[in-house]
Amino acid sequence: MDKYSPRQLCALLWAALCAPLVTVCSAVSWPWVLLGTAGAGVILLPMGAVARGLPAGDGAAELLRDAWGSGARPLSLISWLWLVLAASLAASMAVTAFPRDRAFPLVPLVLLLLAAIPAAKGPAAACRFGATLFLAVAPMMALVVLFGLADVHWGSLEPAGTTAEAAAPMAALLLPGAAFFLRDRLADRPTPWLRWFLLAGVLALAVSVVCVGALGLPLARAATNAFWFMSRSITVLGVMERFEAVISAFMAISFCCLCTFLLSAGQRALCAAVPAVTEPIAAWGTAVLAAAAFRLVPRIPEWGWFVGNLLFWGILPLATLAVVLKRKYRK
Repeated sequence: MDKYSPRQLCALLWAALCAPLVTVCSAVSWPWVLLGTAGAGVILLPMGAVARGLPAGDGAAELLRDAWGSGARPLSLISWLWLVLAASLAASMAVTAFPRDRAFPLVPLVLLLLAAIPAAKGPAAACRFGATLFLAVAPMMALVVLFGLADVHWGSLEPAGTTAEAAAPMAALLLPGAAFFLRDRLADRPTPWLRWFLLAGVLALAVSVVCVGALGLPLARAATNAFWFMSRSITVLGVMERFEAVISAFMAISFCCLCTFLLSAGQRALCAAVPAVTEPIAAWGTAVLAAAAFRLVPRIPEWGWFVGNLLFWGILPLATLAVVLKRKYRK
């Protein structure tokens, strides 16, 4: 089987996280972004610690079967359905990268098509795809945030809002938990998972500080894409300015990485539920159903996404890994 390294998976995840974190955290006060990051860390960091005690080649299908017996296939199927909805939401959210254009449904459909191509070739191809695009997304993200700090009004960063606003950043940062379904072809190499998670947390905090500090919280909340509007005032050394087109391109790339990751995880979840399904059919089938769900996902409330992500990308993987590890040590 075609293997991929943990670093390639982490690079794909970080590139995939950029767009949702930019979309969510740009209109949330920084204390609640920190709270959401801490909440996600409480779930993900123990998950990584427990996973290190199990062989890297143990996939979701085997782990679910060892932990829950006959309930493994229903759990895989339900998890796949959630990944379908998440992929549909990710593609739909891509229209925010073009706030002044009528991007729906063309942009979401194109992104799902582009994402399904590497996903259909297997998780290794998807991880290499994301790791390559990470080299484009990360420097651009760092450049915009760095030069955006010059426009921050520090008085606008006084804490505002309620603790409930931490739910959206936490829901976005739980995304790496879906990598539970990609374990079976992960190369057994040491990786600083904590460093990558902290890097994502720093990104979320930086986006909040730059956008809320530059625009003010009321304007950031009212904007379709606060990060895009904030970028209009950025200048680099007094020479480069008007970054809107670049921001739209970088966000579209990030959303494409996000869709690729979700389709790959969905492919493995469907194959775990229905072993007779081939990988290409599983990936393309997930993409088609995600496109068909475009009209459904706006009806799911924000708290529904938080609960679903927490359940399927947090509690279920952590409980499964913990049960299997406990049984292993009993033997």
